Amino acid sequence: MRRAHHKKRDQIESALRKPPIVVDQGLSELRYLILTQGLSNDPESDFCTYRPYVWSLLLKVPPSQAKNYINLIHRGASPAYSKIRNDTFRTLTTDILFQRRVSETSLIRILNALAWRRWDDYRDRQHREQVRQLRVESRQKPHSPGPSSSRNPYSSSEASYMNVDMANISVSELYVQGLNVLAAPFLYTCNSETQAFAILDTFVHTCCPLYIRPMLDGVHLGLKILDACLQIIDPTLYSYLKSKLLTAELYGFASVLTMSACTPPLNEVLILWDFLIAFGPHMNILAVIAQLLLIRDSLLASQSPMALLRTFPPLQAKKVITLAVSFVPQLPDELYDLLVRHPYDEGAAEKIRSL
Repeated sequence: MRRAHHKKRDQIESALRKPPIVVDQGLSELRYLILTQGLSNDPESDFCTYRPYVWSLLLKVPPSQAKNYINLIHRGASPAYSKIRNDTFRTLTTDILFQRRVSETSLIRILNALAWRRWDDYRDRQHREQVRQLRVESRQKPHSPGPSSSRNPYSSSEASYMNVDMANISVSELYVQGLNVLAAPFLYTCNSETQAFAILDTFVHTCCPLYIRPMLDGVHLGLKILDACLQIIDPTLYSYLKSKLLTAELYGFASVLTMSACTPPLNEVLILWDFLIAFGPHMNILAVIAQLLLIRDSLLASQSPMALLRTFPPLQAKKVITLAVSFVPQLPDELYDLLVRHPYDEGAAEKIRSL
């Protein structure tokens, strides 16, 4: 009999099968292996089957139940449904592998479910704020004892005030530009929509919540940081682009908005995302600068560099990661701190805008 061929497991796959004694130590080891070795594809399918589990561990995705996702789907079309449909059909249209593996219907479902999830969050925030206001008002009003007194601090009119009119919610609170592209790698990588939804939900709401604000606050902060970092990392290129009136807002918006997922090919995007999920989405700013430096000579030689910047060259993830890591020691501590905080910390916004 012929001896069955067994694929040799790489170190990351082996590490996943051995629960660490200390969780943080295990995650540190996993990050180191991602940086030094990377995840491996199955040679037969050319696909990494354990990538979603790595992402789930790194993001500390809480256990999810399929019924929660199914309940969101069964609520039907969200107020953002039309806006979602206007984006999904043009998501990664040039990537044949994505088009084969992920249907537009799946993408619509996961984004619509995310919109309902955000609807619920918005409603809860509004209720909490109204309860807080009512409590403040009740403390400020003089207490008048008598038969009409009640243990309930809210009168009937105040109770009706607590009913939030969700019909007035802005669609941009539920869905913003770029979410379709951010969702695409999760759907492509994961084994189910439920798994993809859980990881996407955790990623956008924990790692980069300012990126999905109605005004895309985190994206614009990231672009401001990109200019400041480029000025330090490559002052010559920064000055040349500035002389052509080119700032990151003009050439880097899509790359920052989508964590570079807008630049094909998708298999290279996944390698870059392994790195971003392991070390933080803020590193995408340095990854965009790395992509600029890979075409630096062409940019400096061009009288119209924007013609080159409209479409970045095909992504070379390993080169980009190596360069991005090398930039970190060059940045002043204060600037690096703002870089790290810009996707999630409103407290960093004022300082970033003053750069």
